[in-house]
Amino acid sequence: MKKDLRDSTDEELLLRLAEGEREALDHLYLRHSGRILNYGLRRGLSQERSEDVLQIVFLQLHRKKHLYNPRHSALAWIYVITRSELKDYRNREIKDFSELDESLSQTADSAPKLEMKDEAESLLGELKPREQEVMRLRYLDEMEYDEIAILLKESESNLRQIVSRSLRFLRNRGKNS
Repeated sequence: MKKDLRDSTDEELLLRLAEGEREALDHLYLRHSGRILNYGLRRGLSQERSEDVLQIVFLQLHRKKHLYNPRHSALAWIYVITRSELKDYRNREIKDFSELDESLSQTADSAPKLEMKDEAESLLGELKPREQEVMRLRYLDEMEYDEIAILLKESESNLRQIVSRSLRFLRNRGKNS
């Protein structure tokens, strides 16, 4: 006999969702929607946009339910999806804004320039691989230091030093070119 859904762990709920028990998603939503909503708000999204991301996250949980591996924490898996969806949401907003901006621009000078992105990639390429990884996680993936520390098994203090040295190096390279 199966446990009542209310008494199930997050991991059990995800497994039951994968088995076709749709009510398991409702229980996950009740448990974690507030955290995910606050995650979006802490990352600078408005209430409305955070709610959009929240809905997208639970839609993706349902779509990807068969991909969950019970050897891993359910909450960590949910946050990986949340971070990914938040990043995709912001990228869509930027793309939509860029397309609107380009459509309104009258001159080529006011259109966004890709050279700056290429220059940034080139500068980043001058860093050591470990520094590149930390900088990408911090600035491109918009991860917090505590999240990066867990992922890379490093202290936050060490990561801050890596970022600080890398930024100093990049600033100096930018001035010298």
